[in-house]
Amino acid sequence: MKKLLLAVIAVVFSGVVFSTWNVSEVVAKEWTTHSANRVSVHDPSITSIVKDGKETFYIFGSHLAQAKTTNFQTWDIPFTTEYENPSNNLMLGNLKENLKESFKWAGYDDANSKGGYAIWAPDVIWNEKYEWPNGEKGAYMYYYSTSSTWRRSCIGYAVSKSIEGPFTYGNTIIYSGFTEKDATDGSTRNTNYQNTNVSQLIKNGELSGFSQNWSKDNGVTYNTDYAPNAIDPALFHDQEGKLWMTYGSWSGGIFLLEIDQTTGNPIYPGKDSVKPSGQPIDRYFGVKLAGGYHQSGEGPFIVYDRSVGYYYLFETYGGLFADGGYNMRLFRSKTPDGPYVDAKGNTPLFTKDSVNSDYGVKVMGNYQFEQMTVAYKAQGHNSAIISQNGQWYLAYHTRFNTGAENHEVRIHTMYMNEAGWPVTTPYEYRKGESRTVASSEIAGSYQFIQHGTDNGTTVLPTKTIQLTSDGKITGAVTGTWKQTSARSGIQLVVNGVTYTGVLTKQSDEGTNAKIVVTFSAIGNNNETIWGSKK
Repeated sequence: MKKLLLAVIAVVFSGVVFSTWNVSEVVAKEWTTHSANRVSVHDPSITSIVKDGKETFYIFGSHLAQAKTTNFQTWDIPFTTEYENPSNNLMLGNLKENLKESFKWAGYDDANSKGGYAIWAPDVIWNEKYEWPNGEKGAYMYYYSTSSTWRRSCIGYAVSKSIEGPFTYGNTIIYSGFTEKDATDGSTRNTNYQNTNVSQLIKNGELSGFSQNWSKDNGVTYNTDYAPNAIDPALFHDQEGKLWMTYGSWSGGIFLLEIDQTTGNPIYPGKDSVKPSGQPIDRYFGVKLAGGYHQSGEGPFIVYDRSVGYYYLFETYGGLFADGGYNMRLFRSKTPDGPYVDAKGNTPLFTKDSVNSDYGVKVMGNYQFEQMTVAYKAQGHNSAIISQNGQWYLAYHTRFNTGAENHEVRIHTMYMNEAGWPVTTPYEYRKGESRTVASSEIAGSYQFIQHGTDNGTTVLPTKTIQLTSDGKITGAVTGTWKQTSARSGIQLVVNGVTYTGVLTKQSDEGTNAKIVVTFSAIGNNNETIWGSKK
């Protein structure tokens, strides 16, 4: 299960001095923080630890932003701003020096990363089998990506005995944007693969040579129809305890590699093959899970839920700006390496004629309930976690309809429906939320949002429907409904489509917030619908 408190045995080692092979000594320490009700962490990756019986949730994000919370109501934020003091960063120390191997390829202030914004979408996981040079075992592993263009990128990792760092560099493990011959792409850097780890892996016999699938145009252009952009790493343990990394963005799609837990390095397949499911296996990049042909799809994240026996793959489609149509999609599989399918049963391995919005359960689109002061737009690049007590939480960043590009983190609970899909509740998590909804409380008038399946850029309409006491749906849409379980399950049939979901009581995010009955349900058409009782 993704990060599900494999950290039960992990404690913050305040004041402990330890050695690494890159830096002689570093001192683990707890953060000095200030408190805030809201936090802006782009591409939030959520994890947690348990200390003295109490669970603390951490989120790590792009541009070296991070925060922690115990209740999702208030956040503790370190006294540092993203790239403040790059010579002594809170998490990674001297960035240019400690991560120089990654920056040698991707650049620190190069091409599209002007201003130093070159570290994207880190993910932190506790790995109890990691082996230190002195034989000790167990480390927090900080996997990050560095990038300067939409294809010249790489993924590396750093390690620490404390989740709060500081982390020290381990290795750079996956490169993208390389070519077979000398070439450039937006700067003076030579993109020849000899400047990546691919060359050494071939020499070591770990790869069966340079693949002609990786480049085109006579070897001077990286083949983004086939190969991924090496960013957005996310790690998870499978039911057998193996460690995996999924990653990728646009370009050739989303890939998966098994990780050697003692070192943190990938177990490269070595040669190309095809799974019985039809999924390609690339000798270097790993098993292909989704995407291709430079269609949007980024920020993959996988969670294993042992209670239902499924691995759930999230990724985000569209462009990340407020009007870019950013939206989260959901797939599932019985095995960590796929095939992953949506509610229609489709596997998202694209051809050049595929349309990405035809694949994946759409988690939510742009929306605004009547009592909310702003609309949420471009929600995406999410992570998810199953907490110590078994509760699912979805973490994502959202923009708004204010005309600006500011963003904030939101946390929603998710509950498993009777079809085996985690459905996302309509409102962000707040104290007082409840799954106990009596049958007598359900009938009434509801605000109703259909999230659709497109990569829409406008705010979806909020309609009005009635759930009548005799099981009918009237108003803006028509159909039937029924309560399906003592745990407040609900099934709705709207215009001939069956939606399976859950009922909850939530705070409605209004200025004078009220606790209201809500429902959220996923259809066999990949669409999510929400209702909020008036």
